[in-house]
Amino acid sequence: MAEDLIDNAQIIQFSSYVHVLAQQLKSRLRPHVELRPMTGDQMAYDGIGPVEASPVVGRNPRVEFSDINHLRRLIARQRFTLTLPIDEHDVRGMMEDPQSLYAKACVYAMARVFDRVVVAALFATVYTGRTFATAVSAANDGVVTQTATGGLTYAQLIAIHKTFMDNDVGNDVEGEISERLVMGIAGNEYVSLMQEVELINDLYSQGYVIDKGRIAEAAGIRLLQFAANAPKPVLSVASSVRACFAMSTRGICVGMSKEFALKVEPRPDLVETKQVQINFDFGAVRTEGVLIQQVNTTAS
Repeated sequence: MAEDLIDNAQIIQFSSYVHVLAQQLKSRLRPHVELRPMTGDQMAYDGIGPVEASPVVGRNPRVEFSDINHLRRLIARQRFTLTLPIDEHDVRGMMEDPQSLYAKACVYAMARVFDRVVVAALFATVYTGRTFATAVSAANDGVVTQTATGGLTYAQLIAIHKTFMDNDVGNDVEGEISERLVMGIAGNEYVSLMQEVELINDLYSQGYVIDKGRIAEAAGIRLLQFAANAPKPVLSVASSVRACFAMSTRGICVGMSKEFALKVEPRPDLVETKQVQINFDFGAVRTEGVLIQQVNTTAS
């Protein structure tokens, strides 16, 4: 009986500790996407198109209705899980160590999953219509591809800005309806940008990126660095071409049916073994093609 009480106390402590870590160790993309609660296996992302006002001619004219497009896109829920087997002695040891490697491993894994799902949604086919029967590719949806295989340069950042600007993306940076532009890069792209005099010379910028060690913003675009050598890189590579991205913070909607949920359970089928399991249910969709750009660079 005393043994059961000790184990229950440890389970509660372990679950609470991982929950705190999940709140603190967020993914690099989570602050830059829209989050919505999700119930069921599917969720509709609903939006509306633009409308324009018309001048009124004369007095007491008849009312003329304008059309407004209603947009609907499918968010399909995905379930992710991670299970670690540990024996009871290991559990007791981890409860006394606030820097538990098991807890960190669980949280880091789910953070990477979140980023990979969001990046996949940037360029994925979306399903639209009342019953989601219409498949729309990224290109047909308005996603523009920029080629920077010769190295990412300041001129190409300006080209990215021009494409966004001409589609009225990122032009509202203040007030209630504000949006920011972010870009996902890896080491090669970072090296290229650090050689651009417009980004590192104080004649052009007072950011002093050399003193800070890493450049966090380039030409007004927030830079998110991802590891090129990770076992499962967030930025995909095909035929030595890396698919980087530039996006508006309005470009992705993530539907979440549950936050990280962790539980510790006994495994009576194994000798003195328990399992630590973390689960996460969510899905993501591109909200509008013009809010996303694919930036192809050389990976090697």
